[in-house]
Amino acid sequence: MKLDKTTGEWKDWKWQERNAVRDVREVASYFTRVDRTFFDGLYEKSSGLKFQVTQYMLSQIPGDISLEELQKNPWFLQFFPLGDIYHQGPDAYNGTENWDMPEEFPTSNLQHKYTNRALVRFRNCLAYCNFCFEALGTLEKDPKPEKIFKWGDWEKSLEYLASRPEIEEVVLSGGEPLLLPDLKLEQVLRDISEIRSEDEKPKIRFKRIHTRVLSHNPYRVTDDLVKTLKDYRVNEIAFHIAHPSEITDDFREAIYRIREGAGRYAPILATHTPLLGNINASAEKLWELFGQLYELNIKPYYLIHTFPHTPFANQQRVSVKDGVKLMKQLKRHKSNIAIPEYIVAHYNGKITVPLELNGTPEFQYTKDEQGNPIVKFLNWKDRWVTYPDCEDRINS
Repeated sequence: MKLDKTTGEWKDWKWQERNAVRDVREVASYFTRVDRTFFDGLYEKSSGLKFQVTQYMLSQIPGDISLEELQKNPWFLQFFPLGDIYHQGPDAYNGTENWDMPEEFPTSNLQHKYTNRALVRFRNCLAYCNFCFEALGTLEKDPKPEKIFKWGDWEKSLEYLASRPEIEEVVLSGGEPLLLPDLKLEQVLRDISEIRSEDEKPKIRFKRIHTRVLSHNPYRVTDDLVKTLKDYRVNEIAFHIAHPSEITDDFREAIYRIREGAGRYAPILATHTPLLGNINASAEKLWELFGQLYELNIKPYYLIHTFPHTPFANQQRVSVKDGVKLMKQLKRHKSNIAIPEYIVAHYNGKITVPLELNGTPEFQYTKDEQGNPIVKFLNWKDRWVTYPDCEDRINS
């Protein structure tokens, strides 16, 4: 496999999508110093999971990289299968839900977890993160029928949004909402914007998009997309990003295009970052990322503790307390506006982690009956939640 960046189609996001690599064995010819049996082994051990990287993403890794260097590369560690799927331990990948609860889905494509907002949940992506917290619906090759987005339910979703007076915000969330073609995305935003309250004013006041498109395929930010963001006054775009290497010249150019094209209606730009033990779990690396985002006038919004029950959790998770140790090295030591909120997310709702190494009365570090580390906390509904943790890896 040889990448040709000089082709006139390289910066066409649809070309990138059409020419994405969807079988990990196919990249063997690109990595000239790595024996192809290595990729054969990755395929065999994770054949039940989707794999996809765009040509753009693959080009971020040198083709002449050694195997030792490849296995430390942040792009490889995020988007390639990492060997054996983790099936042991209390936080193993075993079919346990991380975020979806069936009772929160009035339709196949609408999730209503929090009071005033609902999520439109898409299930496909431009590329697939191997730590996907929604692996059961997004990363699995054959998800259960209830995990599949059905366009036939869209009218029912709109009816639900119209019927619930408390809902005033809609988030287009992942999978990847910007995988939709421009006309389809515009239809979704138009349909949401046309919902009226009893006084005939627009019922949905706030529209947000959660995306990882700037890492997967920054060329998706076209003039047509920017016009749609402006026309429907999208209030916020939250970009998912884990490592400073993702902030490329093309990433920056996409940010500039959004701001310049949307003008006075430019959306707030923020980021969500997963805390990954094998990629960014150091204060230095996190600050390198957050500082670069701050330079671009992007608000680092969430640092998200890595979810349990993901395919390679044993390689990627650190403990919640490890995250606190990192945050204590950043909070007040660095520009406060550039430091995100550290959260634990759970199917019963997210919580901001208190930066107290011994916890608080409402956020307790403890162990279950088998001696496994857990965190117990009071969630936003004032109910106690048990969250599977892991052993500390970072020294105080």
